[in-house]
Order: sequence, then structure tokens, then C-alpha cells
Amino acid sequence: MWIAWPVGLGAPLLFIAWIPLLWIEHQTRNDGRSWRFFLLIFWSCLIWNLGTTWWMYYSTAVGSVVAIAANAMLMTIPWVLLRKTSRLGGSYWGYLGWVLYWCAFEHIHLTWEISWPWLTLGNGFAMFPQWIQWYEYTGVFGGTLWILLINLGMFSLVWGQAKKFKSILILTILGLALPIGFSYLMYANYEEQGDILEVVAVQPNIDPYTEKFIDSENFIAFEQQVDRFIQLSQQEITPLTSFVLWPESAIDGGFEELALLSTDPNAENRSLQAKDLRSIQKIKAFKNKHAQLSLLTGLTSYTIYGQKSDATITARSNGEFYYDVYNTAYYLGDDGSLHTYHKSKLVPGPETMPYPKVLGFLSDLLVDFGGTSGQLGKQAERTVFINSQGYGLAPSICYESIYGGFMAEYVRNGAHIIGIITNDGWWKDSPGHKQHLHYAVIRAIENRRAVARSANTGISAFITQKGKIVNATNFWEQDVIKAELRANTQLTFYSKHGDYLGRTSVWLAILVGLSAWVRRLTSK
Repeated sequence: MWIAWPVGLGAPLLFIAWIPLLWIEHQTRNDGRSWRFFLLIFWSCLIWNLGTTWWMYYSTAVGSVVAIAANAMLMTIPWVLLRKTSRLGGSYWGYLGWVLYWCAFEHIHLTWEISWPWLTLGNGFAMFPQWIQWYEYTGVFGGTLWILLINLGMFSLVWGQAKKFKSILILTILGLALPIGFSYLMYANYEEQGDILEVVAVQPNIDPYTEKFIDSENFIAFEQQVDRFIQLSQQEITPLTSFVLWPESAIDGGFEELALLSTDPNAENRSLQAKDLRSIQKIKAFKNKHAQLSLLTGLTSYTIYGQKSDATITARSNGEFYYDVYNTAYYLGDDGSLHTYHKSKLVPGPETMPYPKVLGFLSDLLVDFGGTSGQLGKQAERTVFINSQGYGLAPSICYESIYGGFMAEYVRNGAHIIGIITNDGWWKDSPGHKQHLHYAVIRAIENRRAVARSANTGISAFITQKGKIVNATNFWEQDVIKAELRANTQLTFYSKHGDYLGRTSVWLAILVGLSAWVRRLTSK
């Protein structure tokens, strides 16, 4: 699993990676030492997690240990349920249950507060877009099912019943060949859909540890950072440019929403830091010089509530008033409009504390993945920024882009292009920022939407509707890139229905578990 995971080229190993664990379960099913089986599975999952996400160590050593160990522990649950179901109902119910239990686990891992779907099995094919063009129908869960079923087929060929060998061999070969063949056919024949839009993405390359934020030792003033964004943008902007993207947390000073959204140049400065108002004024002045384009940038904003009754659940108190802080996408439209979107898939630990009454003691240990830290506010709906020509841009912020069903909501709400603004420099030159880039390939295929990606540090790039990465920048280099992207208006099956396979697997897993239990009772 470790060798097969992006950013290596060992993805074919995913089809056999679970066979040793299936063999361990088969050999130890009736030995009565469940603890031994649990430790073997946990150790295996720990190696996988450690080998693929060790780069979290760069953010915090203790937090990475907690996150990796906890995720490995959660991954043992489907295996323990496989063992239990096999004992109750036999091997058939056990293996059927295992497939459903794993899919249900991945779906729950997308939706609960301790969400960490980085190692969703279907993500393993992110380096092979030619294999997964059919994700536009199934989403990433189609890849998860594919891996699990082929592993079962391979396992059965070695340790299954000899009289069924030929049938299992044929099914396994077809199960491997048909999806790949169908996908290559789709890849060869798919034509990009929609009108052409010129998009510019900026990579300012400001070190998040030493230069970016105000408490850094070599801090660069926000106004100087904005100057860098503007200078880079002007290198590629033309009269045909529709959208310009600046990265997540491009400006981190802290601005009240009412001031950000005011179109009155004489509006009262309600920023937490008065000097940073000049940054906003510079951004607006730059935008006014290029009336034809729309600008998307990341910043930190907040809302103050006059009364406690008006405050949200996530609101903080400083003793005098209640307020929410947001990791914000700030949009300056070509029609003069001003809008904000608040990051809604928050990173457990640095941006939100999951189940604080239970896990609050871990608040100082969890991993800082980047962006603004603390208990942040969020919004319920997916806001799409639409320019005067009617083209919609999805303002996805960093971590949000690894959630397939979440991103499909943007598309259903009218996004014709996916914009990703991020700050991947927290992970230094490791597989982390590369994996994050390639996961965006899956989002492009699922929704048949071109992707524009602006990273502060990391890799900025554009991705076509077929999942091809173009104009990618180098890591840790200041750059600005431009591309002509197609603004697709058609919805894929997956865009319409989201993670339907994951939702369905939860209910089927419950039914299979109950069926095995009933089977055991009736056999007695």
C-alpha cells in the first residue's frame, strides 16, 4: 500500500496489497486470539499510514504521531468486523461484509468531525487518470470498490476452492481489464466541453514558517506581500483574462466582513489591524485597473455579534463580545461586486476541535496543516462566484479539495471551473503537496471541470477536464502561470448524485451484519 500510493508509479500493487491481510484473517479466524489478529492488522495499517503521510511531522512531531496512530486504529475496524461476520455467517458473508464495511468506513471518514480521507483507497489512482475516466459515474468510491473486489478475486485464486478456479480467474481478469480498457477509450474520445476562459494563477512563494505570518522571524509586511501578488499577476494578465487566483491566506491581517464587502471608499476602517486596510485598498485599486477580470484571493476575516443570542455555535468570546474568525476566499467581481466564502471543511485540530468535550485535551498536540489556526467558523452552503458573463468559479480552500461529494456541491450550484487556493509549504518538499495536487486530478474527472490551482508554496497548476496536469510550477519557486480553460456547463452523473456509493454502503453494511447474526441464530 505504501509503495503503491501517490506519488510513486506503483498503483498496480493496490490490486494485491490486501492479500496478506486476507490470508492472516483466514488462517487465524478460529484460533480464539482476537487480540493477535487485531495487532497484526493495526501494525500493517500503521506502516501504510506512516509510509504515506509521514510528512505531517514537519508541522508537529507529537501531533503527527497522534493522527497517524489514530487513523491506523480506525482502519482496523472493517477487519475486525470481517472476522466477526465470518464467524457468525461464514466466509461469504464475511467477505461481502468486509467490502461494505470498508466503504462505509471511508464514507463516515468523509462526514464526521474527525475527518481524514487522505487515504481513501480510490485516491491511489490519482497518478493514472487514463485508468479512472469512469469516475465521472462512480466518484472515488468506484476505485475503492475496484481495489477491494480485485484483491478478493486474487486471494480466492490462491486460497479459494479449486473447482471454482476457472470462474474466479475469468471474473478477476475481466474485472481488471474492462474498467481500464473502457477508461482508455473514454480518455481517447472525450472532448473538452464549454467556452474558453483565460485564467491566471499566482504562486508568490512566501515561506509560511519564516516570512508569511506576523509572528514569523523574517516576516514580510502584508502590504509588501500584496505588492508581490500584483507584480506577478501583471506579468500574465491580458484584456482577455477572466479570473485571477491568489493563494489561501494571501492576506492574514484579519478584516471584518462588513468592511470587506463595503463598496464605499470612505467606509470606516473596521480591521483588527488598521495598517492592513492599505492592503485591501491596493487590491481594490489593482482590480479597478483591470475591470474585465475577477480576482479570487485568500484572507482571514471575522464577524462580530452584538448579542450572545446572535452568535453561532463556533463563536468565541473575548469577554466583551462574541465573534467568528474565518479562513476566507475573497472575491472581487468584474461587475464591481464583492463577496466572501468561508472555508467549510476544516482541518481537525488546527482549524476545528472535533468533539471538544471528549478530545479537548488534544488541542495542543494535533497537526497544524496550514492556514489560519484556532476554532474557525464555517458556512453550510457552497458559494459559487459568478462573473458578469455567467461563468461560475468554485472557491475551494486547500483541504476541501480532497472531498469529492463536497466539491460536487459546488458544481451543482453552478461552478463551471474549480478554483483551488492553498498553502502547501507547511509540508516542505515531501510527498504531501504532490499528493494534494494529484487528488485535484480526481476532482476534475469526477465533475468534468477544469481546475485552476494557486498555491502559496507547493505546486500551482491547471488541470484539464480529462485530468491532465498542465503548466505546473516548480516547488518552492516564485511564479505565475496562465492557461485557457473550458467552462463546462454539463453535469456528470457523479456531480448530480455525489457519493451515492458511500451512502449506500453504510446501509448495506448494516444489513449484512444483521443477516450474518440472524443466520447464526437460525443455524443454532
